[in-house]
Amino acid sequence: MRDHANVALVAIVHQPDERLAAMAGTHLPALRAQYAAGMAFCSRNTHATILDLLRAHDIDVTIDDAEPNGIYGIGHVRRKAIRAALASGTSHLQMCDFDRALHWVARHPAELKAVIAGIPAYDLLVLGRTDRAWATHPPTQTETEPLFNHVFALVTGLAWDVGAGSRGLSQRAARLLLETSREETVGIDAEWPLLLLKQKDFVTGYRACEGLEFETADRFAAEIAAAGGYHAWEEEISAEPERWVFRLQVALMIAEATVRYGRDGAGPPE
Repeated sequence: MRDHANVALVAIVHQPDERLAAMAGTHLPALRAQYAAGMAFCSRNTHATILDLLRAHDIDVTIDDAEPNGIYGIGHVRRKAIRAALASGTSHLQMCDFDRALHWVARHPAELKAVIAGIPAYDLLVLGRTDRAWATHPPTQTETEPLFNHVFALVTGLAWDVGAGSRGLSQRAARLLLETSREETVGIDAEWPLLLLKQKDFVTGYRACEGLEFETADRFAAEIAAAGGYHAWEEEISAEPERWVFRLQVALMIAEATVRYGRDGAGPPE
């Protein structure tokens, strides 16, 4: 197994305000130190303070020239991100949503280090959530996201959590995905594993992680305090019907992509 010095961080960043600025200022040095190289693929709406912090901590910043389209356009975003990250020259990449990466290094740095050290053993390492990490999420996610994972398991026979926003990739896997990936939506969470599972000479794997616990609360300290605590805040946001609709749309897109890209024989490696 090659060591973690061969892994570059590929952070997907969409932070239109300064909510994460204090946390980024505190934890970016430790996050950057974990990797041989760091790059951030940022939406054009990302706040200037966040961009300045990334650059100040030796993270190469690429700004997307397209208007963000949320879950409907994240397939394009992720392909552009890994295309930009290939210039790092490392043997492997770890793609991770920026807020999740910050939370991970802040709360579970030893685990993150171990994950990075393990990535070079694979062409694709899907990083999902442990049972405990799952339990930290609000009902809008714990009651909807298992649906797409169930569909993925029905198609592949693999009990993987494919929607946690992070995975490791070898250079050759990243290049193959740039050639073959076509999914426009958040369904890319299922498309990438399915495309690589079909490659008989590619090493694929899965690891459940504590650090992929619910990270969104990091940005809402004031709202949590105003609600009277975390659980009260979680109840408030879980009572908003629009959040349920959004999460159901995410689950449907990933489930549909699983069926679409899994029809022609994707399955567990032999």
